[in-house]
Amino acid sequence: MPKLTLYKILGLARTASDTDIHDAFERAMAALEEKREKLTPHEFKEHLQLLKLAHDTLADPMQRLRYDAELDAKDRARAAAAGSPLARREQVRADALGLRADALSLRADAMLARADLDAFGAREPSVAASALNATKLVMRAIGLLVLIGTLAFGITRCSTADSMNKRAEIEARAAEQIRIEEYARTYGVRPANITELELLETERRRKENETRQAEQERRAREEQERRWEQDVRQLGERVERDRRVAEQDRKFAEQQARRQAERALELKFREEELQLDLQNARDERERARIELQIRQLRERRQQP
Repeated sequence: MPKLTLYKILGLARTASDTDIHDAFERAMAALEEKREKLTPHEFKEHLQLLKLAHDTLADPMQRLRYDAELDAKDRARAAAAGSPLARREQVRADALGLRADALSLRADAMLARADLDAFGAREPSVAASALNATKLVMRAIGLLVLIGTLAFGITRCSTADSMNKRAEIEARAAEQIRIEEYARTYGVRPANITELELLETERRRKENETRQAEQERRAREEQERRWEQDVRQLGERVERDRRVAEQDRKFAEQQARRQAERALELKFREEELQLDLQNARDERERARIELQIRQLRERRQQP
């Protein structure tokens, strides 16, 4: 007979999403309210507690990971239970891990049921019904104690090495589930297993590298264009500066040429005047003085 699980309580599969869990809980609560008149207060309270336990456990990612790991451990232990002592020890340990949370929830249920018994005892007129509820409570508490004792005995009989190996396996599975949950929350995609997660992570990193490389190439092109524009601007400025310098040199050369032409013309006129003075000289002394001035004037005309 298959064991009742929290997923079956809500009518869900192991792959149900958070939305599926909340929707199933709402449907189950509505169905329970419809059957409320057909149930005793105690039965209604028990059903309500089971639904809340299933919802609170499966809606919390960490609690759900631990619960899934315990279910997997129990399934593997049952599949391997072929009669060997080691397989039976694995079965006992798996049951212990799986029922630990159930034991805690049953103890909480017992406390709540006791509080309900006291409350209903003050309102119910039937003493027989109160006695029946008290008897059920006592039997349930006795069963809980027997279950806890059996679990403790089974756990102590398990070998330390096997327990550590199984715990390491469960912790590894839980760590994988945590990685999957974190990846789903971060990137909005839920991988089916750790292998698919690694493939998705590899593909994501490849796309990030391609995007980063494309961005680097774009920046390199922009930098190259900026440098080219800067070089063109500097070249234009250098050409303009050389043009201004050449223009200044041309103007200076023209001024120098004009000055030299004016100077040569002036010296020419002066020489002609001296030639006239030489022709009109009255004595040799004056002629020698004028000839000396003419020679000096010709030397000055030959100078650059």
